[in-house]
Amino acid sequence: MLNGTLENGLVIDNGVVKDGKNCQGEILVPEGVTEIANQAFYQNKKLTGLVLPDGVKRIGNYTVNGCLNLEYIRVPDSVEELGEDALVKKIESNFGFTHMVESKQYFPQIRCKEGSYVDRAIQEMKARDGWKDSHSNEHIVEVVYSDS
Repeated sequence: MLNGTLENGLVIDNGVVKDGKNCQGEILVPEGVTEIANQAFYQNKKLTGLVLPDGVKRIGNYTVNGCLNLEYIRVPDSVEELGEDALVKKIESNFGFTHMVESKQYFPQIRCKEGSYVDRAIQEMKARDGWKDSHSNEHIVEVVYSDS
């Protein structure tokens, strides 16, 4: 099982990436990692790419929130669970007099296998976009299909 702090700045404990806030550029998460913890890369503005290995099962809540320079994430077919806003890098909300009127969520490019759990989750999310109960939701995301 992977443990410790890697040369690229990743902190891994029992196969879980616990912290990647000090990583820079494109990060290749090593084989043997099975989970990305909640807020593992939170507010890392030096992260530009994230490649997750086959075998990752779960991506935690707000994993890349605030990673404004993150261009893409490669998500393997093995992922079976996404935490709340797991792949959202930026959220913008506009408020009216008494409540939120509009919310936009920005994602890095998602590279995944067509028909995978992540692909289906994104397509379902996009299908719900639009106006509902006096406010709108919009998810700005590009999905690129790969064989992984």
